[in-house]
Amino acid sequence: MNYSVSPIWNVIATIPGKSEETVLIGNHRDAWIFGAADPNSGTAALLEVSRGFSLLLSKGWKPERTIKICSWDGEEYGLLGSSSYADSNAAFLLSKAVAYINVDIGVSGPTFGAAATHSLDGLLYSVADLIIDPKTQKPLSQVWD
Repeated sequence: MNYSVSPIWNVIATIPGKSEETVLIGNHRDAWIFGAADPNSGTAALLEVSRGFSLLLSKGWKPERTIKICSWDGEEYGLLGSSSYADSNAAFLLSKAVAYINVDIGVSGPTFGAAATHSLDGLLYSVADLIIDPKTQKPLSQVWD
């Protein structure tokens, strides 16, 4: 490893919503090792979500809440990117942020897993009811252990 001080860059895109309440979606883009699961599968998912938002915006869609799409740098070495952003934007985050969706690992093997704060459990389970598992052809909620 080459230990050195160097600049880092967070990349953040903002989609203005009907409300200033903000949902942040993000992941980091640096990896300790090869990074196939963490963070590259999350980066692929984040870019695909961004593409979907772009298509919706081109058709006149406007989200209910403002959305920030965040690509953090320097995460594996001390959570530098996201921590720096949080420190610099603490007042905004405390007053406007309603959720952060972390997609560091989008895919890793054949077993589904997800976690959320308790207040989002219902949403997570509702979405799992809507998604069909390609292996079993059953709702994901029925095969998720």
